[in-house]
Amino acid sequence: MMRRATLLLALGSLLGLLCGTLLLGPKAAGAEAPPELRAVPAKPTASSRELSRPLIEATKKVRPAVVKVVTYGRTYGRARRQLVSGSGFIISKEGHILTNRHVLDTYLRLRSQELAGELEVQLPDGRQFGNIKLLGADTRNDVAVIQILDEHKGDWPVAALGDSDDLEVGELVIAIGSPFELESSVSYGVVSATGRAGLYSGRGGGEDFIQTDAALNPGNSGGPLINLDGQVVGINTAIQGNTGNNVGVGFSIPIDLARTVAIGLIERGEARRGWLGVHGVQLTAAELERSKIDSPGGFRVLRVEKDSPAARAGIPAEATLVEVDGRPLRDLNVLQARLAQAGPGGRVKVTYVAGGERRTVDVGVAEEPTYTYGIEVQDLDPTHARSLPPGVVQGAEVTRIQPGSAADQRDEANRLLPGDVILSVRWPGVSYRISSREDFETVMRILGERPPQAVEFIVATKDGLYRVMLELKEQRS
Repeated sequence: MMRRATLLLALGSLLGLLCGTLLLGPKAAGAEAPPELRAVPAKPTASSRELSRPLIEATKKVRPAVVKVVTYGRTYGRARRQLVSGSGFIISKEGHILTNRHVLDTYLRLRSQELAGELEVQLPDGRQFGNIKLLGADTRNDVAVIQILDEHKGDWPVAALGDSDDLEVGELVIAIGSPFELESSVSYGVVSATGRAGLYSGRGGGEDFIQTDAALNPGNSGGPLINLDGQVVGINTAIQGNTGNNVGVGFSIPIDLARTVAIGLIERGEARRGWLGVHGVQLTAAELERSKIDSPGGFRVLRVEKDSPAARAGIPAEATLVEVDGRPLRDLNVLQARLAQAGPGGRVKVTYVAGGERRTVDVGVAEEPTYTYGIEVQDLDPTHARSLPPGVVQGAEVTRIQPGSAADQRDEANRLLPGDVILSVRWPGVSYRISSREDFETVMRILGERPPQAVEFIVATKDGLYRVMLELKEQRS
């Protein structure tokens, strides 16, 4: 009986093996792999490799200096965790890093709310540094500078800065950054256009973007756009479309503009902007045609400020500005961007039409005045915030009212005082929320263009919220 059972099991195993072989075919029986898989790998020809050589060499020059900028949080006693990340690149042996302001938005928000926000910089070679200082962040042009405070000074790989004004449409460019947390990723494409504007509204900083089809995705912000000489020509900043991912249309801040802003942030903690001293309106194509001005864009000057660069250059009121540095003024952003790029002490060539004649003048650029109406402010101090009504954690804290200024009013019941915290500024049809000194100064600049008769300030004090109505006149500080 035992033998029969053993024989049946053996026969069953043999039948199973035969059936399996028939069903699975010859591959399961150990057939050899095709010879193509065992062949010696094909090598690229010298000519094909050389076509890629400029891209390879340019990437090698800059990639070691491109960093990942990470914001960590320890909110409400929780463990340290990563909240958001972006890119940046080292621009000096002292560890200065250029990036976008919006890459630091979460960190700045945490800091303003007295929560534990931390910055960390991660290099491609694996080094990580958490002793980071924010030197300045500029909302108007979306540029920021941070610095690694470490004993390795002088040991940093540095990205060379190029000349964005020299870029040509169709030129090959390379984008480097950390899209989707993928550090040191490289993509390439061409310069699709230059001088793009209108991506943001209400910032008043001037836009002059480089458009590229090099793939940009979330996490690329703050990283460099470079040319084939391995020189940075832009800061990758924005993506076109509603998906938030690459659709072949990305935008970079020209490095010539970012350089000027960065110098101000490093030296003074704020951007120094160029100023012409003209006020006016953008003309439509129909208005230009009626005025018999042959130009794709124009800016009609309604007022020239006394002793301004425009006044010294002889630009009259009612003139129509049509070009700056050879670029048509299709949008006021072009003029603002060129002035920001030139910076105080720089020069721009302005072409205008007046009395039917076309003239070009060389204008020395001055520093943009800050219109504050005598109100000096700082970011709300977290200690002071504890004495304010619940929920008030951001704002512009008044530090001084200049004697004799528009804000120096005698009405004790309707005036701003040091220690007041400005939460919003309103005038007919307009309302701006104020979260910082930078917000306040931006609104003051807007007011300086066309001062209304009266402005309402919503203010927080230890006793609650109240309104201050000021009769404002244009004033420099």
